[in-house]
Amino acid sequence: MDTKDLRFEVKIPVPLNQLEEMLIWLRTHPLMFRNRYKDRYINSLYLDNPSMSIYEENLSGVSRRRKVRIRWYKALNNTKKACLEFKNRLSGKGYKLAFPIDFDISNSIMNWREHIQGSYSQLKELDKQSWGNELSPILICRYHRQYFESACGLVRATIDSKIHVYDQRNQHKPNIEKGVSLGEYVLLELKASHGYEKELSALIATCPLRPSRHSKYVLGVRTLFWR
Repeated sequence: MDTKDLRFEVKIPVPLNQLEEMLIWLRTHPLMFRNRYKDRYINSLYLDNPSMSIYEENLSGVSRRRKVRIRWYKALNNTKKACLEFKNRLSGKGYKLAFPIDFDISNSIMNWREHIQGSYSQLKELDKQSWGNELSPILICRYHRQYFESACGLVRATIDSKIHVYDQRNQHKPNIEKGVSLGEYVLLELKASHGYEKELSALIATCPLRPSRHSKYVLGVRTLFWR
């Protein structure tokens, strides 16, 4: 993996009553954050193996871990422009391998097994090696994202809100009707490419709230388990 593809990500859960304070901090910071793209909804289907190894690795915080997901944007039931992603993380740095796929969960005839088999069959033989035994649909996570970027273009920030998960465990076909909220908070993520760790660290030092470990997938599984 080329170092230019590596990225640092820092996550900061923000209570709703402190959201305005965090927005003021971003916009008045010397880095001069401004909206970069239009807001949009993001949907991610998280896949795991029967023993939930990805969940366990992320829960325990091992230095080398990954996530397997299929991501699409805007409408929850419109997956025609989807992307299979392998998100890898090692000692605080991460990178993604992404593959556009045809993936239509609005097709009421197909079941989950057929959807996953169809996605796998679209990969080249070499790319199939990146996909291990994480073939079990666990949950779909949906949230609204705002995009910000510093004036220098070196640091990015996103704010995720209205975070809901849809349980896919033991589901024969996709569940996109019954969602569960992950709580009354938003998630701020601060991101910088490899080589700009100092700029990111300087920004974090001025933040009114402290970073913490956070995984939508882990929190989603725990929320669904304890319902």
